[in-house]
Amino acid sequence: MAGRWGVWAVLGIGVSAIDPAAVPSLELLGGTGKMPMSGIGMCCRPTANGDAARQAVLDYLLMGGRHVDDAQLYNNHREVGEGIRQAVSQGIPRQDIFLTTKIWPSEFGFEPTAAWVPQMLAELGLDYVDLVLLHAANVDDAASRDCGTPKQCRQETWIALQRAQRKGQIRSLGVSNFGARQMQELIDLGGSPVTVNQLEYHPWVPDKHRETVAWCHEHRIVVTAYGSMGSSRLASQMVGQDALKQIGGMHGKTGSQALLRWAIENNVSVIPGTSNPKHMEENLAIFDFRMGPQEMGFLDGIPVSERMHHFGHTPDSYE
Repeated sequence: MAGRWGVWAVLGIGVSAIDPAAVPSLELLGGTGKMPMSGIGMCCRPTANGDAARQAVLDYLLMGGRHVDDAQLYNNHREVGEGIRQAVSQGIPRQDIFLTTKIWPSEFGFEPTAAWVPQMLAELGLDYVDLVLLHAANVDDAASRDCGTPKQCRQETWIALQRAQRKGQIRSLGVSNFGARQMQELIDLGGSPVTVNQLEYHPWVPDKHRETVAWCHEHRIVVTAYGSMGSSRLASQMVGQDALKQIGGMHGKTGSQALLRWAIENNVSVIPGTSNPKHMEENLAIFDFRMGPQEMGFLDGIPVSERMHHFGHTPDSYE
């Protein structure tokens, strides 16, 4: 592993490129592919919109990153797709790029979802996406409740996405912010497996999140973390802690890299969001070290009284 990180090429943007093979991947159920354990999140910052979003995707892919995480809600499909197409035109094979997007509950239901898929692909300017996630289990803001109960709406959406999967428009299906009960409802349909669950995950999350991650691992469902470093709201509280800086420093790394590595060592992939190439480089450089049992134990043992949960999605909290 470390040897692969010795192969660096200096890019014109002033940072180094990595061998994409240095980033391990996780197998997805159903033989639908592999997902790199580190990606770039395209949400929740001013530079995730407009031309800055296109440039961020292009820079990341040229640097050696291969996993891009997007969503309908982020309103930047066109820019993300353009960045991917530009990277392909510069020699990066499309099949080496893993693109995730998500469908928001406003489009849940069979017919709305069926109409959303071609619209999403047209916005991206791509023939297929690698993974589509149901973005949240809450269907309170659905445009129409003709699909019935929240459970029925989620199941209808899943069935419509399976049809698009059979057409080759989507490679894998998954969920975001779902709990065990909500995932089981989709598994019970007997069709495409739930391959991924993306949820807020860091050492400070409540026990419900940790229990959900454990359930996913038991059922071979890949877990992706968002908010790994606290995002803009809690980053200073989390990354700025002296103990975390010390853990990173012991390995010649930053506190942020230690947080990302904690997730990786818990078999959870990460998608930190940034448009700064130097931060992209730092976020990818988490596979050439391991943390010891004491360091992992410290981060695993954050007291309940200090837990922080700031995105408001609790698994299985919705009907």
